[in-house]
Amino acid sequence: MATSPFDRSRFVTELSTLCESLDAPYSKQKIEQILNAFDEHLDNSYVWFRCTSKPKDVVNFRLAFHGKFVDTISIETKAGWIDAENPLAITNRSWSSKENAEEWCDFDPSRGIAKNWVYFQRLQPVKEVLSVPGLPPTAASRVPDLQAVGLDDQVNFAAVDYSNKSINVYFLLPGNLTSERVAKYVGLAGSKPVPEEDVRIMSRHMNPMFTFGVTMIPETGHIPRVAFYATVDDAASFGPLQGHDRLIKFYKEAPCLDKKKLEIPCWSYGANDSNQYMKGEASYAGYNEDFSREMFERWIA
Repeated sequence: MATSPFDRSRFVTELSTLCESLDAPYSKQKIEQILNAFDEHLDNSYVWFRCTSKPKDVVNFRLAFHGKFVDTISIETKAGWIDAENPLAITNRSWSSKENAEEWCDFDPSRGIAKNWVYFQRLQPVKEVLSVPGLPPTAASRVPDLQAVGLDDQVNFAAVDYSNKSINVYFLLPGNLTSERVAKYVGLAGSKPVPEEDVRIMSRHMNPMFTFGVTMIPETGHIPRVAFYATVDDAASFGPLQGHDRLIKFYKEAPCLDKKKLEIPCWSYGANDSNQYMKGEASYAGYNEDFSREMFERWIA
């Protein structure tokens, strides 16, 4: 958790500077509106930045509330950003009603709320996650396809994406990736197999466990993209990011107030070129290594 009061003025300045450097859209007024809505929780939040390799794409920021439940949907509806009867909001409430679940948020600094996240303290069965109120039956219809590639009782996070009208389901999986495993995973999104060398690089940074994300359009059950997440020590010098100049710049310039900066690069795959890219996440404030270790230990207990 944050060890000092959240400096709103500094955050607005640093985020605005980062967006300008990366040619990303932002509005200081919108950022202030978001901070006003969550004011009472800022001192105890874990703040991240997120960027993709796509030119001019948004630089999101995340507010995570470790160790406590914050009713983010109520805050967002009170602010007028979402309708409480929005099926995605209902889905998020269904997920967060599970024991000790937490709600987190991703924000677009030019438009407002982008995603609601749910962190599950205990790994969840994908069948249950895709069968909650708010989701049409077409979402649950993909469960056999997910189970067929080994994705079943390992859901550690889920998210609703208001910007893209999609959902994300994340799985905590064992490392030691093989080309065969990766081909099955990316095949869910209609992507071509990943080159052997890329699989070897990914596997080196995804042991003993890693998170794998599946994006789905609930109304159709279509899976447009999947993603692999790794944790590295120096993302700006990370080999797979070479050639992705925007992400390298992001990692070099993203400010961090934590003693240790957490950096997470991600590989995204899909059938369309728009879903073939890399993205990166970096901690800004409130990162607690002990809490993250405890979170992982809960999942594998």
